[in-house]
Amino acid sequence: MNSYGPPVMSIFRSAGLKTRIDQDIQIGLPCLPSASSDEYLGIIRSWVEICDFQHKDSTCQQLSRGSSASSSYHRRLPTRVISVGTKGDPTVKLLETTPSDIGEWVALSHQWGRGPQFSTTRQNLPHHIQGIRMDQLPATFRDAVTVTRALGRPYLWIDSLCVIQGKDGDFDQEAKRMEQVYSGAYCVLAASRSPGHYAGFLQPRQANDSVTMQRDGDSAPFYIREAIDDFQQHVLEGGLNQRGWVLQEHALARRTVYFTDYQTYFECGNGVHCETMTKMTNDLAAFLGDPNFPRIIMGADQGEKILRYQDLYKRYSRLGLSNPSDRAVAINGLQERILHALGVEGGFGVFFEDTKDGRGRGLLRRSLLWCRASDTIALSRVYVPDHRTASKAPSWSWMAYTGGIDYIAPNFGDMDWEEIQSPWDAKPGLRDDMLLVAAARDYETDDEDGNLVFDDPESPAQLPLKCVVLGKQKGRTPVKEKLHYLLVVQERNGRYERVGAGYLPGRCIHGTAKKIIIH
Repeated sequence: MNSYGPPVMSIFRSAGLKTRIDQDIQIGLPCLPSASSDEYLGIIRSWVEICDFQHKDSTCQQLSRGSSASSSYHRRLPTRVISVGTKGDPTVKLLETTPSDIGEWVALSHQWGRGPQFSTTRQNLPHHIQGIRMDQLPATFRDAVTVTRALGRPYLWIDSLCVIQGKDGDFDQEAKRMEQVYSGAYCVLAASRSPGHYAGFLQPRQANDSVTMQRDGDSAPFYIREAIDDFQQHVLEGGLNQRGWVLQEHALARRTVYFTDYQTYFECGNGVHCETMTKMTNDLAAFLGDPNFPRIIMGADQGEKILRYQDLYKRYSRLGLSNPSDRAVAINGLQERILHALGVEGGFGVFFEDTKDGRGRGLLRRSLLWCRASDTIALSRVYVPDHRTASKAPSWSWMAYTGGIDYIAPNFGDMDWEEIQSPWDAKPGLRDDMLLVAAARDYETDDEDGNLVFDDPESPAQLPLKCVVLGKQKGRTPVKEKLHYLLVVQERNGRYERVGAGYLPGRCIHGTAKKIIIH
């Protein structure tokens, strides 16, 4: 209907239509059921049950711990869950579990929104354990309880209720368990249409017009309706998916139900299913929606894997966080999955695979060659409260800053990498403090053949700078003409910190090398 963009109309038929072309027309309904109706909740339930009983191959079933985690590991309940009861129960209860408690739970992915938050604190914890009235719950949480009950699952996990908030809470401990919470959930409910706790996601959707058509002699009608199947715009580019925590929630979930303003979508390892009965595919959805993320690209060569993970980190760096200090922890579960899949060490957005023969050096050094993105004016250092020092990233990690990043990308197979000591091959003191040990030298800029990108373009002139060469081009070209890929460092209050990255020809780098520690 429109060859220059997405479809503007969709054609559906009823199951009883019999014509010469009925097999070419998708079965569908003239209008979608009312959100929260029994018919609507039945559709969601049928999606999950079909996945349970028909998707028996590994695309929808979590693998053993060799690739993800064992089933018993994932059935262990989170530290706290909400016991939802059954339909009509006036209250729900917060349940504190023990390591031996097992069961199935549904997890909610949502935006907190602005203003006062409905959450569990040390002060109201006893009250929440005793019971919370349904009419006291914010609409988004109440709707999540409704869907969980309809799915026949006993427990619901909501971060603001199941993690104790505040300075005396247990956020730091629970943040480390997000991989288990989301990958172990029976399914995840994504409140894509809800901007906050009090908005809800089962309210009426955007109306879409349809026309019923039936020719004389046809056994049943068919329908023409405004096209509303747009997973990319409704979900991947929607407000919820612009939040930092949601990227890992999407990637770690076994399967997810997305509630949008237009319709509801169900995503599992078998693809994306629409409420209109359309089945869709999407490359990014397939990558992030893999129940055993990142298995889908494990057959790729090392270069492609690196590029994929860099793309993932670039995407995450542009997402929003209510608390910028969550920058390092909001993706930690996803990072642990990636490190395990690669069989390497690392942290704070950096991978380490140095081997005795030096062949693995590129992974660490390419991880360090991030830079401020061209669409970001300046990177700002993240303030981390004293009680959360464990999540404070070092200056050489992009997780220490807010703002979008990119990567400087030397050609694969074209680099001689330099010696550098990382926290993962260092003595315990360096590992604990996340320090890099490297050789620093003086440099001069070269606008013609070099390129340096500073985290804050206004800062370089303030204090003397040095460079740390991570690697240089191979080949017979004279060293002074070879491009040297490097970090720019600056001494502040007696300690060196990274302030930029880039590349310069060898002739621009001079002076005696000085061993430094980069914090």
